[in-house]
Amino acid sequence: MSPKVKQRFHQVIRNSGIRPERALEVGGLMGEDSLLRFPELAGAERVCLNLVELPSDDEVTAVTGNANDMDVFDKESFDLVVCCSTLEHDKRFWLSVAEMKRVLRPSGLLVIGVPGYVKDEQRDQGRSTLTYRVHYRFDYYRFSEQAVREVFFDGMERVRVRAMMTPPRLIGSGYKPRRPTPRMRAGRTVRAVRTRGVPMVRAVRARIPTRLSGPTTGAARASTQAGSRPGR
Repeated sequence: MSPKVKQRFHQVIRNSGIRPERALEVGGLMGEDSLLRFPELAGAERVCLNLVELPSDDEVTAVTGNANDMDVFDKESFDLVVCCSTLEHDKRFWLSVAEMKRVLRPSGLLVIGVPGYVKDEQRDQGRSTLTYRVHYRFDYYRFSEQAVREVFFDGMERVRVRAMMTPPRLIGSGYKPRRPTPRMRAGRTVRAVRTRGVPMVRAVRARIPTRLSGPTTGAARASTQAGSRPGR
């Protein structure tokens, strides 16, 4: 792993202010190349998932498994999920991205790094653009900034994507949305009413139950005026 890429991951995690209880690296390595060794993660339970069996150590637990199906981990069980230089080697990368989001807790941080390509007027030649060389026997993809933003981080909040180095490496980050509380849902209804106008107000009023349903009959009006109580 490039020291500059590792430094960028560290910067994203440090700037987020996150102090996770549990952190997961997907497709990670043990030792100095691990993304789980940053000081901000020292107090966390740290797990490294890889297809290849790796030895655990005193700080990080190595788990053997496929990122396409991480059923070994419960839903919403990590505050931080990181993944670098893995998805380009993943034939079904979209399954791994979905699994990363599944195991991430609401408000949790996801950081993904991949080799990619960007518009570069100085280096683009005709219809050709610069990207990272083929570097492994399983090497399927290169990604655009748009793919990282709109595919990897689809449905996430505060998404940021940065291209760095030549050939380009793309580092994206985003937060899993919080579950809506009753107050948040009520706020959304009010905003919808303000946006859509009177027809929406009438629709909301139509859902509010009333004490008397249907038109009041003449007998009922007479009974009320006489001060009598309706039978129970």
